[in-house]
Amino acid sequence: MNRIALVISISGMLLLSCERYLGKSIESPVVDNNSVTFRLKNQAAEVVQVAGDWNNWSEGDADEGEVFVGLMTRNDSVSCWERTVELERGRYKYRFLINESVWLLDSNNPRIVNDGKGGKANLLIVP
Repeated sequence: MNRIALVISISGMLLLSCERYLGKSIESPVVDNNSVTFRLKNQAAEVVQVAGDWNNWSEGDADEGEVFVGLMTRNDSVSCWERTVELERGRYKYRFLINESVWLLDSNNPRIVNDGKGGKANLLIVP
């Protein structure tokens, strides 16, 4: 067996043996007419919210007894957090808020724009 075939063979075996440790990829956001589903993989998170232009970037504060705005639910079947919202046609900026303190971009959405406040946000287009 030549070296190239050996390297390919070993690489394939390693990939197959590690498959159960590699998470399945998820799609986010998923637009179906006016229904938009946001998903995020984050095993360490206790609370995940999605905030954007459609909800005035509201988040709520649990310490103050406020309701979490944009609260996502854990979907154990695909090991991710998700939330579906109804949105009219348009362009929306959004981000995820983890544990009420850390803002994250949606790594599954390559559309990134300035958020207008010196930071970045994902861009969602609802056709």
